[in-house]
Amino acid sequence: MNSRQRAVLSALLPGGADPRLPVGLLESGFEEFYASFRAEAGPEMRVGFSAALWAAIWLAPLLIGKLPPITLLSPENRERALEAMLASRVYALRQLGLVLKAVASFHYGVDPRVRRAIGFPG
Repeated sequence: MNSRQRAVLSALLPGGADPRLPVGLLESGFEEFYASFRAEAGPEMRVGFSAALWAAIWLAPLLIGKLPPITLLSPENRERALEAMLASRVYALRQLGLVLKAVASFHYGVDPRVRRAIGFPG
């Protein structure tokens, strides 16, 4: 996983954003999950997630009037760019944003620390 991809995923679920959640997405071991995901997920899902990361890196900044890539933005503007992508009038961009959130949630939602923090029954 490269630094641009990490910047997207960190902006999606940042560590310390909510005091009730103990870790952000990257601190929860997402990179190990991503290696497994790339090896085991179906081709459509892998391509969709790669396209979603690409759009978040190169297109999302444009939606808030900033130049890409997303790594040039402050953490606050990275979050704004992803929010703009998720609220875009362009259906494909909204869907790619949902793919980002879905794949991130596949991992984040099974982290025991996160499950305890949100009160999910053991």
